[in-house]
Amino acid sequence: TVAAGTIHGILGENGAGKSTLVKILTGYIRRDQGEIFLSDRPVNIQTPIDAMKAGIGMLHQDPLDFPSLSVLDNFIIGKSGKFWLNRRQIIREFHQLAHQFNFNLDVHEPLENLTVGERQQVEILRLLSLGVKTLILDEPTTGISPAQKTALFAAMKQLAAQGKSVIFVSHKLADVEKLCDRVTVMRQGQLVGHAEIPCADEQLISMIF
Repeated sequence: TVAAGTIHGILGENGAGKSTLVKILTGYIRRDQGEIFLSDRPVNIQTPIDAMKAGIGMLHQDPLDFPSLSVLDNFIIGKSGKFWLNRRQIIREFHQLAHQFNFNLDVHEPLENLTVGERQQVEILRLLSLGVKTLILDEPTTGISPAQKTALFAAMKQLAAQGKSVIFVSHKLADVEKLCDRVTVMRQGQLVGHAEIPCADEQLISMIF
């Protein structure tokens, strides 16, 4: 259970089932049992489009983007409008969102020139522009600089303060303790425990292993 306005960590070793779980929530894998509830109502998520319609989006460990296209073109992907989009209006929306999170990005820059952390920022802005209310981040601190990690964590805290739900998937205990309000621990595909943060390292380690 993930409450609105919180950052909820999903912690576990590699292979614990963390990524599989969030891929079910975002429609990349179909569940074979159990139920998913959103605001106390059951939802049937069969595809990523179903998840987006329900307001659930995910920043994947390797961003799902198009490096040969510009930042702006990547930001536009998924927006409605069959034949024509007001690019000037979209640029204004992009700058407003980027300013909100202190992301310094050039809309005309080819995405392939950006770092992994900057590509993550573009994807977060795209998901928010599509109306995501639950944002899932799968191992997002892998391969990014300390400065970009600081900016990412600040953005996640800001989203939670706005009432959104943030799910932070990681195997890094220090990141979870620094960022999250609550943590769920998985081991070998099973949910083995919960804890409120802060808590003793020994409590989490005993559940992980």
